[in-house]
Amino acid sequence: MYIKMKKTILTLLAAVMLLPVSAQQKMVTGNKFFDNWYSGVMVGTVHSPYFDKMRPALGVELGKQITPVLGVSFEGITGINTTASSTAFDDLNLTLNGKINFMNLFGGYLGQPRLFEIEGIVGAGLFNEFQKNHIDNAFSMRAGGSFNFNLGKGKQWTIKVRPAYVAVIDGSGTRDLYNASRFELMGGVTYHFKCSNGKHHMSTTTGYSQDEVDRLNEQINEMRSKVNDLENNVTAAQQTNEALQNELNNCRKNAEMNKGNQLDYTMEPVVSFRQNYALLEKSQFSNLENIANFMKNNPDVKVKVQGYASPEGREEFNQKLSEERAYTIKEILVNKYGIEADRIDAKGMGVGSNFSEPEMNRAAVINFYK
Repeated sequence: MYIKMKKTILTLLAAVMLLPVSAQQKMVTGNKFFDNWYSGVMVGTVHSPYFDKMRPALGVELGKQITPVLGVSFEGITGINTTASSTAFDDLNLTLNGKINFMNLFGGYLGQPRLFEIEGIVGAGLFNEFQKNHIDNAFSMRAGGSFNFNLGKGKQWTIKVRPAYVAVIDGSGTRDLYNASRFELMGGVTYHFKCSNGKHHMSTTTGYSQDEVDRLNEQINEMRSKVNDLENNVTAAQQTNEALQNELNNCRKNAEMNKGNQLDYTMEPVVSFRQNYALLEKSQFSNLENIANFMKNNPDVKVKVQGYASPEGREEFNQKLSEERAYTIKEILVNKYGIEADRIDAKGMGVGSNFSEPEMNRAAVINFYK
């Protein structure tokens, strides 16, 4: 029976160790060698037909969660002697355990421990029984479960209740399996150390097949190529923009330099005269000086000076007066302002009708042309 039970437990342990990690639908991060270690303390009771009654027990545990489903731990549990025996402890059971998290096995890992989880535990180890004058050593096997309550903001604490059946096999035949077996009911608290991912537990991330990775890499390369093309287009656009900006600045400079020299050929400056006079009053010289300055700044511009008279008086007199007024403008432009005479065409037009008021036609109208 010892050999049969040993084979059964070893077969179960082998099945636990070979659980495929690929059963997880997501990739797990934070599972390096120094990640997901934990330690805990336990108190409880042990009961064996060999004892007269149940006795208190203490235990410590150090373990590692290998995957969200599979874990291993090393623990030691000792029973405290409550009889008149001279030994303080009845025994010490050192066990290497394998653990299965049924919640993650059947429900999948959610990226962090659930509030409540159930684990299955199987293990084997060395059982030491303390007698008055010697220590008996035997092989032990454990099968049980653990009801876990994961607490704390980062799920770093676990409060657990652990019932287990322990079979002690010494091989000597001095104690039958019934008297050598024992039942444990332990409770305790466990602290999970921080992992490389900054958490106290494993994290999950979406996994991709090689085909998906290749396709994503191809898309990334295409996007990089487009980005490079866009960057080149942006550079070319920036260069074009700079050239246009320089050209615009030059145009603005030229416009500023030529400000006041722009010619609107639709405009016809007017120089006014007093009735029956062809002499230019001082108040009109400013208009004539502006015309002269513009002609100096624009050597290719010519003017037509057309003299007019109001309708009062005889026609012959008004014709001669209009001619004198036109020639007066030409003479001033030539003699006072140095404008070439061949750039000025002066002509008398007689009685004018350019303006609605008759007296406003006592003037000379200047037309620019090239």
